[in-house]
Amino acid sequence: MLVVGGRLDLSGVARLRERLLHVSHSPGSRLVLDLSGVTSCDALGLGLLVAAARGARHSGGDLCLVAPRPAVTQALKASGLSRILPAFPGFDGRSGAGTLREGRFCWSGAV
Repeated sequence: MLVVGGRLDLSGVARLRERLLHVSHSPGSRLVLDLSGVTSCDALGLGLLVAAARGARHSGGDLCLVAPRPAVTQALKASGLSRILPAFPGFDGRSGAGTLREGRFCWSGAV
């Protein structure tokens, strides 16, 4: 799980992109992003989330967004990305466990 904080905009996207490059995960694993500390998200931030999801899916894995604040949830919904980047209200921290929502299950995998 990668905990993300601050703003996902021009000032914060480069820092998160760098962190994502250094996250080691095995093929087929799920990358979990805890967005509880993200205060805002613009088009650049959404683009980075889409790129991260594509990268994870390319390696046979997936991206899971956890605990977004209302501003991030609104950005995902307004852009239509909430359909392809589901966000979950929480994560209990146990290996193999997460929060069920909209018929999907999110877990940490080998992040």
